[in-house]
Amino acid sequence: MAKILIVDDDNVTLSILKQVLYKANHDVTTAIDGEEAIQYVKNDVYDIIVTDFNMPGMNGIELTKEILKINPQSVIILITAYISVKAALESIKLGAFDYLTKPVDKEELLLSIERGLERLKLLEENSQLKKAKTSPERVEFKFETKSDEVKKILAEAAEVAQSDSTVLITGSNGTGKEVLAEFIHKNSKRNKNTFVVVNCAAIPEQLLESELFGHSKGSFTGAIKDHKGYFEIANNGSIFLDEIGDLDTPLQVKLLRVLQTKQFARVGDPKPISTNVRIIAATNRNLKELIKDGKFREDLYYRINVFEYHLPDLKDRPSDIIFYFEKFIKEYSKENGKKIKEISKEVKDLLFQYPWPGNIRELKNIAERASVLCKNGIISGDLLPDRIKIDGEIAAKEPELNEEINTDYEASKNELLKEFERDFIKKHLKKRVK
Repeated sequence: MAKILIVDDDNVTLSILKQVLYKANHDVTTAIDGEEAIQYVKNDVYDIIVTDFNMPGMNGIELTKEILKINPQSVIILITAYISVKAALESIKLGAFDYLTKPVDKEELLLSIERGLERLKLLEENSQLKKAKTSPERVEFKFETKSDEVKKILAEAAEVAQSDSTVLITGSNGTGKEVLAEFIHKNSKRNKNTFVVVNCAAIPEQLLESELFGHSKGSFTGAIKDHKGYFEIANNGSIFLDEIGDLDTPLQVKLLRVLQTKQFARVGDPKPISTNVRIIAATNRNLKELIKDGKFREDLYYRINVFEYHLPDLKDRPSDIIFYFEKFIKEYSKENGKKIKEISKEVKDLLFQYPWPGNIRELKNIAERASVLCKNGIISGDLLPDRIKIDGEIAAKEPELNEEINTDYEASKNELLKEFERDFIKKHLKKRVK
C-alpha cells in the first residue's frame, strides 16, 4: 500500500483517479491545486504524487520544482495532454519520475506507481548500504532459528554465499525462503550492491518479460520511453526470483540464456546487454513434477539448482514454534506499547498442536493479533483465533488414524524422530511453566 497525493483542478478526474487507486488498496489524498498540494507535502510524507500538468496558478513543472525542494526523493507522476508532452519531458529532466498522457489508462497508472515504489525501495536500500559503509561495525544479517535442520542449511548457505553459484530454495509459502535468499546475499561479496526481489507469480504474464529485462521506447503500446528491467537494476548484486515455477516456457528459455551467456536483451531491442548478477530462485512447487508434465525445462532446472535448500514446514520444526512466537510477541508488544509478562501454558500447548498451514507467516499474524488484544499482560488462549483452538484441541485428542502408512524406512524413521522432538520439547516446556 502506498500513500498517494493526487493533484488536479478537475473534480471528476480527482474522483476517478481516487477510486482507481483506492480499489488498488492505496491510501489516497486529493488536492484541487498546486498551492493546496504544497501544504499537504509540507505537513506529511507521500510515497507518490500524481499531478495534472495544466492547472490554473501553479502548473505541473512549477509544482514539481517546489515538491522536490521539500523532499528531493519524491516520486512525481505527471498527467498531461498530448500537446504538453514536450513540457512533461522537461519536468522529467527536473526530477519528475514519469508522465502519462490523457486519457489515463488504469493499468499504465498502476504500473507507473508500482515502478515508483520500486524506486523508493531501491533508494532506501542504497541509503542503508551507505550507512553500513560508514558504520564502524556492520551488523551481520541473521536468519534466527532453533531448528537443527535449518541451522545446518544456514551453515552451508553462509559458505555458498561467498561464491556466485545459483541457488534454488524450495518449501511451502511462509517458511522463510525470501529471508534465506537475503541471508545469502548479505553474507556474500555482493552485499554492498542491490538485492532485487521479483515475485514471478504476482506480475501479469504479458508484463513479466518487460519487468525482468526492460523494454525500449515504442516496443509496444504504452512503451513511451526506455525502461530498465530488474536484471539491469540488480547488476553486480543479486536477484531473487520467487515462484520461478510459474514462469511460462518462453521466459524460461530467455532466463536459461542469461545463465549461459550472462547477457539479455530488452523487449524491442536486439542489442545484447551484459549482466553480472547472481540468481537465487525459489518455488513452493515440485519442479521435477513440472518437468514430467512438460511445464518446466529440465536444462533450466539443473542450471538454477547448483545448490538446493529445502526449508521444512513450521510443523516439522517444533523447536521454532514457541521461539518465533515469543520473538514476534516481543516485537509487537514494543510496537503497540504493551507490556507482556507471560504466555500461558494453554497457548503454548495449542500452538504445538496446530498444523500451521501458513507456516511462520501465519504464526506472525497470530502473534500480532494476540499482542494487540492483550489487556492484562498475559497471552491467554482466548486471544487466539478459533481455528487455532479447534484444530489444536482435535489434534490433542485424536491420532491421525486416516493418515496413509509410509512404507519407506528412512521416511518413517524421520517422521518418528520429529514426533519425538515435538513431544520432548512440549514436556520440557510443561515442566518449565510449572
